[in-house]
Amino acid sequence: MKLFPCFSRQQHVAAPFFPAFFCFSLFFSFPAAADDDLEALFDQSDMPGDIEQLLLELQQLKQQKIPVGTATREDLLLIPFLSLDDAGKIIDFRDNRGPLTSADQLVEIIGAEMTQKVSPFLSFEPLRLKVPKKKTEITGNWYSRYFSEIPKRRGIISGKYRGDNYKLYNRLSVMYGDIAVNGVMEKDVGEPDIDDFTSLSVVFSGSGFLKQFIAGNYAVNIGQGLLFGQSRYLSKGVDPLGVKLTGRRLKPYTSSAENGFMQGAAATLSLEPFEFTAFYSHNLIDASIKDGQVTTIRTSGYHRTESEIDHKDNVTERVAGVNLLYALQSGMFRGTVGGTWARYRYSVPLEDTGGDKGWIDIGGVEADVLMGKVNLFAEAALSGSDRNLSWIGGIRFPLAAGIRTVLAVRDYHNAFFSPFAGAFAERADDAANEEGYYIGLESKILKNLHLGFYYDIFRFHELGSRYRLPSTGDESKIFLTWKQSPALTAELLLQNQYKEKAKKIRDGTGLEYYTPVPFTSNRVRLDVITGISEMLALRTRGEVKFVEGEYPGGEDYSEGWLVYQQASVKKGPLAFTGRYTRFHTDDYDSAVYVYENDLPLVFTIRSYYGKGEAVFALLSLELLENFSLSARFEKTWYGDRDKYGSGNDERDTNAPASYHLGCVLRF
Repeated sequence: MKLFPCFSRQQHVAAPFFPAFFCFSLFFSFPAAADDDLEALFDQSDMPGDIEQLLLELQQLKQQKIPVGTATREDLLLIPFLSLDDAGKIIDFRDNRGPLTSADQLVEIIGAEMTQKVSPFLSFEPLRLKVPKKKTEITGNWYSRYFSEIPKRRGIISGKYRGDNYKLYNRLSVMYGDIAVNGVMEKDVGEPDIDDFTSLSVVFSGSGFLKQFIAGNYAVNIGQGLLFGQSRYLSKGVDPLGVKLTGRRLKPYTSSAENGFMQGAAATLSLEPFEFTAFYSHNLIDASIKDGQVTTIRTSGYHRTESEIDHKDNVTERVAGVNLLYALQSGMFRGTVGGTWARYRYSVPLEDTGGDKGWIDIGGVEADVLMGKVNLFAEAALSGSDRNLSWIGGIRFPLAAGIRTVLAVRDYHNAFFSPFAGAFAERADDAANEEGYYIGLESKILKNLHLGFYYDIFRFHELGSRYRLPSTGDESKIFLTWKQSPALTAELLLQNQYKEKAKKIRDGTGLEYYTPVPFTSNRVRLDVITGISEMLALRTRGEVKFVEGEYPGGEDYSEGWLVYQQASVKKGPLAFTGRYTRFHTDDYDSAVYVYENDLPLVFTIRSYYGKGEAVFALLSLELLENFSLSARFEKTWYGDRDKYGSGNDERDTNAPASYHLGCVLRF
């Protein structure tokens, strides 16, 4: 397969667009405003994962910075940008050459670019032999948001949706010393109860024998997520090196996503050189039941119609498990090895487990070891009475000066099943029904030119429930960032993907059957970020996408494009971001996905398909040092339809709009 094959005859139409677009942007080169690193990361994928929980954790890290003088390797790895090697370098420098007292010293250890990313989460306060006692203070934050749509959905007008036309969200976090309390309450558009979803967790984080204790809602992350990966925030395609699952084994659950968490209690004990984690959960989940078996665990979290309300919390899920880690510290070898055993049971048996009504055991082993500059990581897991095996292994190392590389191999058994998995995969994040070979790298080619690249070959044992034969595919993506000067930054994304999809086909006799249809898609995107002044920055984007499907009756072509112009203004306590977008795609296959700025801790990716234009405006105001207000309005005009959506979600307009209001209080 060619990495980026020549475009087909239909693709030549848009080809001249990019040189003209690029030259136009270069002509207007002004001092550039620095992009937020996380926003740039999120913008690299169509479906990054559960970003809200990640944003919440990083916000808390900014408030309770990690002290470099006493931080462990695990503490430093809470920052998603840091690798195991980088964390080890920081600790080695501290242990061998003395304390780090400023971010300038970090530049010598991990480079200027990485220092800029991680320093907001670190504290460089010097260590003192005697620390004067001071009164422990209560700190925290409160987030509140209100969202509504114009016009209303059909389900609200007809009464099929039992609730009103607004979404309400409140989140409160309070911290006192080593104790933190987190509470979330949310209702979606159309839901009748203001407290449709509530979440509460109490967390103790210590440095002695009891390392961590959580009561309430929490997430479990073990190894590489084959058994438990409930906080894999970034999916494949976001970060070229982002194969490993990192972070603490136990995390309080503070997201508003209504699935993927435990409810009960968990603790981690420090028994050096061992670390022991135990957890128990007794939770209620939404599920579809047929013939006395759970056919689907419902993850949408919607409880708007009578049917959705009937499915709310209709199945009990019980889970218990333990994990034992051994800290390896022998010569050039540093890291952890360990094992996990857990069992789970549902009040109604799962179809995926063959209708087993009893307790089901799962278990696995893991390793994450650093040998010099080479990081080896792996996990193997078994599930069910047949002991179905899934495994993943990888190696991360510097290929040369300035080039970081990761290689990974995965083999997920077709019948493997863990309801709590969050594995690295093309589509099988449940660690089942997939094989794959992955290479990713990042390189600073020149002082101002950064390259990211990955290539992934994957195979599905079964394409889908309606097509049981295997299928194969591959994907490659290139990210190029060129910081020509403080005046100009250009970002280029190139993507090629080949994948088969199960499609229903009707032949000349009227017979219907499912068959694999190969789809090849090519995507090119260019961003140019310029700065007019310290208070004004511009972002200009152009993107084209070409999709070719090889149906049994012949080939089918689809293409789409999108352009937008964004302006961001910041003056004192006032900040404004506005964007105008135009798009045109032949169908949903060539839809273009775009990250959009939103209220604090809100992550928004829009899928644009059809023909139209869109705008959004985001305004925020810091009224006081610890209190801010924000508002967002967005509207899209479609030129190829009279109505938007379908079913109960249909809205009687070709120009749907919404507005979002919020406030943040920090204390």
